[in-house]
Formats: sequence, C-alpha cells, structure tokens
Amino acid sequence: MLKSLKQYMGSLLVAGLLCGAASGAAQAGQYVGGDLNLSLDENDDVLVLAADVNAEGRVGGDLTVFAADVRIDVTVEGEVQIVAADIELDGAIEGEVGLAGADIRVGADIFNDLDAAGADLTVNGTVSGDAALAGATVIITADAIVSGMTEIGARELYMEGRLEQGAEIHARDVVISGTIEGPVEIRARDVVIESGAVLTGPVTIRSPKPPSVAEGAQVGDLDFQQYDFDEDHDFDHPNVNIGIEDFGFAPSPWAFGGVFTASAFLLGLLVSLASPKGVASVASAFRRQPWLSGLLGLVVLAVLPVLTLTLFVLLLATVIGIPLAFLLIFALPIVMFLSYVFGGVVIGDLMMNRTGEAASFGLRAGSMLVALLVIGLLSVIPFFGWLISMIVFCIGLGAWTIALFSRTKPAQNMDAV
Repeated sequence: MLKSLKQYMGSLLVAGLLCGAASGAAQAGQYVGGDLNLSLDENDDVLVLAADVNAEGRVGGDLTVFAADVRIDVTVEGEVQIVAADIELDGAIEGEVGLAGADIRVGADIFNDLDAAGADLTVNGTVSGDAALAGATVIITADAIVSGMTEIGARELYMEGRLEQGAEIHARDVVISGTIEGPVEIRARDVVIESGAVLTGPVTIRSPKPPSVAEGAQVGDLDFQQYDFDEDHDFDHPNVNIGIEDFGFAPSPWAFGGVFTASAFLLGLLVSLASPKGVASVASAFRRQPWLSGLLGLVVLAVLPVLTLTLFVLLLATVIGIPLAFLLIFALPIVMFLSYVFGGVVIGDLMMNRTGEAASFGLRAGSMLVALLVIGLLSVIPFFGWLISMIVFCIGLGAWTIALFSRTKPAQNMDAV
C-alpha cells in the first residue's frame, strides 16, 4: 500500500507540474535534456533547458536557453536570451540579445541591441543597435562593428573594432587600436591609444596619468582630467539589463498554482493517514464554530510572528534551547502550510460530508481534492485569489487552534494533530 501511495503521490506532483506548464508548452517549443544537438525549424518561440547545447537552423519567435555550454548558429526572428557557462553565438538575430555567462563569444549579426555580461567577453560580430558589455576582460575584435552607442565596464578592455556612435568606458586598463566615431568618455587607470586608432572625438579621459598616444593615432578634441582612480569604486558595470525575468523561467501563475495545490493535497493525505482522528477533530471544530475559526485564525496569524520571535530569543538564552530555537524557525513555514491544508480539509468536509460524522479516508481525500482544486483555480485571479487563499489559511489555522484547545471534543475525536 505504501509503495502504491508513493507512486500515486509522485504522479500527482508530476501532474501538477505538467498542468501548470501546459499553457507555456502550447505556445513554445521546449527542448529538455542532457546533451542536445538541435536542427531547428520552428515558427514559434523556443525554450531549451540542457547541459550542453549545439543548435543550428531557424527560429521564428524568441529563443531562450539555459544550459552549461551553448554553441548556436541560428537565424532568429525574435529575441535571444541565454544563460550559460560558455556561450558561442553565431547566426543572425533580428531582436534584442541578452547573454550572461563565464566565457562569451558573440559572432552573430545582431540587428537590435546587445546586453552581455561575463568573465571573458569577445565580440566579433555586428550590432546594429546599442551595446552594453560587462566583464573582467572585454575584447572587441577588428571584425566587430557596433552601430549604436556602446557602454563598457571591464577590468581590461581591448578595443580593436569600430564603434560608430561613441562610447562610455569604465575600466582599469584600456587599449584602443580601432575606430570610435563620436564622443568618448573614459574613466580608467591606464589608457593606451595605439597607432592606427581613430577617435573622432570629443574625447574625455579621467585617469591618474595622461593617456599614452602612439604616433600615427588620430585623436580628436582631447580633454584629459587628473583623476585618482580607485579600482574598488570605479570599476562600474554598464546598465546591462539582464534579469531572470528576461529568460522566461519564472513560473506562470498556473504552474505555481498547480504545484502548490498538488503539494497541499499530498500533505493532506499524509496527515489524514497519520492522524485521522486529529483531522476529524479539526473538521468538527470548524463545523461547530465556522465564524470563530476564521476570526481566531486572523488573530493567531497577527500574533504568531511576535510569539515566535519571543520564544526564539528566550530559547537562545539556554544551551539546551539553542537547537530548539532554530527548530522553531524551521517549523514555522510547515505550520503555515499545514494551516492552509487544514483550510482545504474543513471546507471540503463542509461541502461533501452531509452527515457531519467522521469521514472515511476516501471521502476525506475526495472532498479535500475538490476543495483544493477549486481554491487553486480561484487563487490565480489577481487580488481576489490572494484574498481567497488568506481566508482559507485563516480558517484552517483557527479550526486547528480550536481543535487543539477545545475541551468538548466528540468521543470519536479524542486526539488532535
């Protein structure tokens, strides 16, 4: 029986995950695995979760990748967002590109903006929009062209390519051998402008010492300002706009609701098996005093943080109490979640147990499942769903409290959880 129950619980968890992800799966091609070699021909968005990814082909929507090593040569009509350790990006990208990793090489032709942050970052493709680049070592090769404004934050910068709308550079060491058209602002410890470099200007350099300008370099109007460079404070990253929300991995309300409801149901099953009389006592307490359960739960919720903190401090005063203090902190989230589960239990019992007698395990599980599913569906509604969830939580917490301290329990419900 226990083996079957474990399999049943596992199936429920998987079902919760799949139900929650169903809406996203219907709109995006998903590739999940260890090492993936993909030949893509997709008209919609593509999501890839893997260890190593090698991909080529075409994507008609957005491309999102989360992996260890990524090597991609793809034509993408939408945006590209990649988080990985090593990234090699080639091909042609119509939309914006966001990259975060350790070693990054960008050889693609990007027809929009590029945001990239890594330890070692190399750009040898073309960027039609703006570029925001951050890394320990940033290399813009001779083949690279950025048509928009460029912001760079680095320990070491080697600029060999062409920046056509000026640049703002914060780095420790800067070596420029390429071309920068338009205004240039540099804050660095050492600035070297090599022979063959072209800076149309105006050029503003803030540094402890004047830049080293090689013979043959073309530098426009140069404004050097003496500046005490502080590596701890002046190593600034540009505004590289890469957050986890950009990668589409934050769970949708349906995904969160599916997993949360499945988890609540599993916990309710375990508690019903471990202490059926205790669960019946909680349900009975709610039936006797439904309004008091909700109000008491609200009161207990208000004082619970203060009470927990007080007990935590008091327990820390003794050697024996120290482990109990931390156990109390770890137990608090379990109590909160269990209160929500009890809320589903008592509501389901009220809806489906017409007699009011102690329900059988089958009736208890069925009524609880129905109640939690309904509550879960309502919980995805903005604000109203949050309010419903809080009411369920307060009902469960109040009914549990009444059951624990009630002196008039039914004969068949002598023990409480």
